[in-house]
Amino acid sequence: MQTLSSTSAPASPTVAQTQKVEARGRTLFYIVSLLLISGFIYIGNAFYPALLDDADASHAVVAREMLQRGDWVVTYMNGIRYLMKAPLHYWTVAAGYVVFGQTEFAVRLPVALAMVLLTLMTFEFARCFFGLRAGFYSGLITATSIGFFLFTRIMIPEAIYALQFTATFYLFLRAWTGSMNKRLGCWGVAVLIALAVLTRGLIGVVFPIFTIAGFIVATKSWNRWRELHFFSSALIFAVVAVPWHVLAELRSPGFFWSYFINEHLNRALGTRYPPDYDAVPLLLWWVAHLAWLFPWSIFVGFALKQLPHPRTWWTGNMSASAQARLLLFIWAGVILGFFSVLGGSRMEYYSFGAWPALAILLGLGLARAEQSQSRWLPHLQAVLAGLGLLIAAALGYMVWQSSRFHSTGDISSLLKMHENNFYRLSMGHLFDLTPQAFADLRAPALGVAILFGAGFALAWLLQWKKRGLAASLTVALAMVGFMSFANMALGSFSPRLSSKTLALDINKYLRPQDKIAIYGEFDAGSSIAFYCDRRVYLYNGRYDNLEFGSHYPDAPKIFLKDADFPAFWRQPARVFLFVQPELRQQAFSRLALLPPGSVWLLAEHGGKQVFVNQQVIPDQTSFEKYLQTHDLEIAAPK
Repeated sequence: MQTLSSTSAPASPTVAQTQKVEARGRTLFYIVSLLLISGFIYIGNAFYPALLDDADASHAVVAREMLQRGDWVVTYMNGIRYLMKAPLHYWTVAAGYVVFGQTEFAVRLPVALAMVLLTLMTFEFARCFFGLRAGFYSGLITATSIGFFLFTRIMIPEAIYALQFTATFYLFLRAWTGSMNKRLGCWGVAVLIALAVLTRGLIGVVFPIFTIAGFIVATKSWNRWRELHFFSSALIFAVVAVPWHVLAELRSPGFFWSYFINEHLNRALGTRYPPDYDAVPLLLWWVAHLAWLFPWSIFVGFALKQLPHPRTWWTGNMSASAQARLLLFIWAGVILGFFSVLGGSRMEYYSFGAWPALAILLGLGLARAEQSQSRWLPHLQAVLAGLGLLIAAALGYMVWQSSRFHSTGDISSLLKMHENNFYRLSMGHLFDLTPQAFADLRAPALGVAILFGAGFALAWLLQWKKRGLAASLTVALAMVGFMSFANMALGSFSPRLSSKTLALDINKYLRPQDKIAIYGEFDAGSSIAFYCDRRVYLYNGRYDNLEFGSHYPDAPKIFLKDADFPAFWRQPARVFLFVQPELRQQAFSRLALLPPGSVWLLAEHGGKQVFVNQQVIPDQTSFEKYLQTHDLEIAAPK
């Protein structure tokens, strides 16, 4: 199959036909391989583990309420207007509930499908402009880099808008370089940017426009602006993107302030109210990208070499391949630069929209290094093998250290806990690990040790023998195994990160007239609300994401203060109270004020407790006995 970058001379008909058949065979092999790898990783791991507290289950509840209410304009969380996020991701999850029920798989399926399509889209982008091998490597890197996997474990829309960005720039380049109808290409770009706005808000239009404008300025091709069909494209964008925003403001006056000013502008500046985030330090944020693109980030030097020399940018005769390379750098640079300058709420995954560009540049760099037989390639592969052995040794040592401990089934009791702000880093819980905790992680830890130690070493051997394709496939397959083991390990953390087990304990005794309350904010126990399929009350929890929506006149009376709670607890129906570890002292000090014999422990798991106002099982532990057993002294509430 001939690519836009091909410069080979015409061959005789017989040879040309043979080459075309061979190219089709390779293309089919690459596409099937990428489908199998990405499908196994993302769809195969979508069933497990349980939804996590915080954004994961909270957003799943929003999608459920959208379906239950039949309201596809105003989003609600736990019955409260939630005027902070764009709707498209919730629409897709709600549709998944119709087909698959309210399951973990339905929640994760839209992002999983987006990752499969993103893998194919990066393949097609690189294939079109750089050749088949570059396309295949770009797809492999997208499917098997750690960051792509890590930040698709929770219900956030990063993979969806990354797919939209990749398709946007692909269509733009195809139209700009003349390989497709310009009008259709520009209209397609307008639709995709509008969908990106409905997926991720203002950055859905800001990043593509700045990237395309930066490309036009860099190439001094502003005299071609008519080819963008600006007015018709702007009209199409408005038709797709504007109606939801207008309806949301009409249905919820104040939406514009909450959504555009507070959630977008103030968040970027670090002045959002209420503050629920910390900014990752800039240097750490940049260095972390080596981890998010691991193991392929070892080839970053090859990617950097793909930047066309600035003197060629405005010559007017850049090849399609060179223009594509320049656009990729500008695309990544706009997003990385934006969050470097405006870092008020800079989180690790905020640059996700730039990662497909980085993956394509890495894939292109690796393919060209193989083609030129770079002397650095086997050395870098050796470095990766060395890193694999170091990781394997470290994991092996931790497993050996844990050999004298028994698995508990509740890893949270074996972790070293930190202050709550520590977990603003997505990988923060890794630093909770202790040698004892590896007793619950032996199987995945040993699996990763073998894959990294043996797999990366085998890839080095294959690269040394000039078998580059086999080496890259070996690395990719090692990462497929790693991601399965990583998902298994995430399941081991579920007692700490999810409250599903406690929700199932509540469901055993939950009747239609009974009530559930969470001490503190909703996010801390959102999986309770999801798995119990109930609206929950919030005791001293009127803050954070639900505070703004709680002031609308239709907001249900779910917020309890200290003065309200005793009467709420004494009602004839059963009342279940969920207590999170971070607020245990506060919650216990309030429970201690209730009459003796009115508080009973129902279940405890992952450092979290559920209490009930009635004795529902024989020999149930009272709150007073629980305090004595755990030797807890409760201070008077402030």
